[in-house]
Amino acid sequence: MAEPDFTNKTVYGTLGKLGVAMPAGGYIAVTDFHRWLCKDIAISDYPVPLGSVSPEGLQVFADKVTEAMHLYRDYDPVDLAFLSCTAGSQVGGPGYDAYLCGILREAANAREGYTTTTAVLRALRTLGSKRLTICTPYPADVNVMEQRYFENEGFSVGGIFGLETADPRDPKLIGRIPPEDIFRFAKAHMLPDTDTMFISCTGLTAMEIIHDLEQELGVPVVTSNSCAAWLIGKFFGRHGENADRLGVLYQH
Repeated sequence: MAEPDFTNKTVYGTLGKLGVAMPAGGYIAVTDFHRWLCKDIAISDYPVPLGSVSPEGLQVFADKVTEAMHLYRDYDPVDLAFLSCTAGSQVGGPGYDAYLCGILREAANAREGYTTTTAVLRALRTLGSKRLTICTPYPADVNVMEQRYFENEGFSVGGIFGLETADPRDPKLIGRIPPEDIFRFAKAHMLPDTDTMFISCTGLTAMEIIHDLEQELGVPVVTSNSCAAWLIGKFFGRHGENADRLGVLYQH
């Protein structure tokens, strides 16, 4: 019997390994990564408990990330250690995302460490964004924290608007918001004196609406997960084959 043709078959992770720490139940982000990242990036995810979408709950979550990353260090070090949580990488105040990058890298014994906020900041600066409209699923106190974080990083925030669920403190409800509701909410709240729409939260199903929303608004649209996938692709040297559907950011 002839040997099978292995021409188009490959060992997983030929570009490298990505280790992701994320809120427990955060299947949206890791599904986005599997769907949109280059298939030659091996992805492993580690759920970290997030009990409440509040400054206090987010800090407890962030404090547990080091423990999650030690698993990779002790078992099989990854090339890139990534914290997939927007507000959770801001909760420590100015510069917290940069601080976490070092913690992630060291804890996982990785070549590099990034957070969602790190990815968003780099994406916005690459686009030349100055003044933002931000849409989130967060309660008011988390929105205030996020606005201050971006303002401290040199961006002007025209407005930040929360598409709240039945219980804004419950992280499990965020992933149940339909993409069409996110699209309509962002369209209704886009401020005319802003140059970029940022849809914040790794738990939102928003990647598929980026192309159409950019056409509707006439400005760049980025989401937490689109920025994350963009920076991860930059790190590994290749984007996924359908990245052209993820907006003007992927032209850079």
